[in-house]
Amino acid sequence: MIFQGLLNISSLYLDNEDILFNRLDQFFHDRINKFTNKNNNETDNFNSQFAKLLEFIKSELVALGFERERLEYIFLDPFVNLNLDDIDKKCTIHQIYDLKIAPILYEIFLEKVVAYLVDIDNVNRIMLNLKATNFLSLEFIVELKNLKDLIDKYPEKKENLKKYIQIHKKFEKKLVLNKEKIEMLEDLPDPKEKLQLLYLIYRIINIFHLEEKFDFAHIKNFISDNINEWLITIPLVTLKNPDLYYCGLYLADALNIKLDDAKVKSFLLDLYEEGIDEFEAPLVQATDGVYYLLKATFYMKLWLTDDQINRLIETDPKFFETTYLKNLETSQLVVILKIYNLIRARNVEDNIYAILEELEQRIAPEGIKQYRDGFVSSEATYYVVFCNYMRNTLSKLKDYDLLESTISKIYRNLELLEISEDTNFDLISELIYSYEILKLFNCIETPQLIIKMANYLFPPEVAEKISASPELNKTHARFRHLKVNKLTGEIMY
Repeated sequence: MIFQGLLNISSLYLDNEDILFNRLDQFFHDRINKFTNKNNNETDNFNSQFAKLLEFIKSELVALGFERERLEYIFLDPFVNLNLDDIDKKCTIHQIYDLKIAPILYEIFLEKVVAYLVDIDNVNRIMLNLKATNFLSLEFIVELKNLKDLIDKYPEKKENLKKYIQIHKKFEKKLVLNKEKIEMLEDLPDPKEKLQLLYLIYRIINIFHLEEKFDFAHIKNFISDNINEWLITIPLVTLKNPDLYYCGLYLADALNIKLDDAKVKSFLLDLYEEGIDEFEAPLVQATDGVYYLLKATFYMKLWLTDDQINRLIETDPKFFETTYLKNLETSQLVVILKIYNLIRARNVEDNIYAILEELEQRIAPEGIKQYRDGFVSSEATYYVVFCNYMRNTLSKLKDYDLLESTISKIYRNLELLEISEDTNFDLISELIYSYEILKLFNCIETPQLIIKMANYLFPPEVAEKISASPELNKTHARFRHLKVNKLTGEIMY
């Protein structure tokens, strides 16, 4: 996911990349023919056949020099999962390869190509194997050599690219080294500490699809058997300090835990009434609480009526005056806009304009601030980038170097991160939002963001060539093109 923009750049710059893809397809289709001839078991169902095919593909890749452990991680990606539509279409194994496996293979090989460009991961053996197996055409080899020589002339760009492609490995290593500590967090006695911390850590684990590396049996049992302990709300709810019931519902949804739906829905409706009674203007006085409540109703398929929603967001104009808005967090301001979008609110144009005017005060040359006179944060940066994506105004951010500051923060915060019951929530939250920023940069796929990534990661000659490419607005390369939902911010698989 965080390589999609990088792969877009390579497909726009390298003229002979499709030759590599075509040869990969021919090689694996031939191998699949031999595999199916030897493994034609009519008693196998489609999922069983697909599982055997995946294992076969991994073995072929290992033979070419790829690491088995790394491949196991890559193929945990939700994109690879078969859904009912795949099975209902009665696709052949070859068609499933084209649909589900080939796009991942293109990424696997291109990652090695980029590693070769910056001299990491000891890829020489794999590159020699690719040449020996005739994957790399002479034209492609010459093109890669010229690009490598060009990158070597720009040490700063080379270092940027090297750091960027190592981000996921460094984070994966940090998580795996702390595997036992993460699993022990499930045994914390305080439900608040247990669920809030695991919610935040699980969100990062989910970004990199590392769920299978951890045993969450204890937390599953806790959520299932102790609903009265976590189906409660807490004071001082923020995006960094999420409401306890929401943490439980998020984890229950992610871990496929069956809940007492009637009990949860009753709780949410009571919480709704409490919010209406407690606050004059819940939308601005308890923004994050309203946001968690609405997201929880979506999880539970509890659809509030138009009248209920209107009561929740009804706000006196005084709350949208500058004197009030300037005291709200940047992320809170954008969440209000996001809520408006989610519920398709009407007649709120003046409120939206007031918030956008206030957000302009938070954007500075050094980055995006959480308050007018506050500090630059990844949380604020993510929400402002998402806001501009949601409103089709990303060009407003073209002069701000948000990518460099985001990657620097990731490396700094990874060094500081120590996973324990005393883990700093702000630190984890900033890491989450840093990765979410990269998700936006990679999966939005607008020319502005692709060029911004190229300017940061590659020599100017590369950025100039892709800027002039007639394909820049199409992004039809053959690897995956995951998109970001403009309403929720989630990746659409």
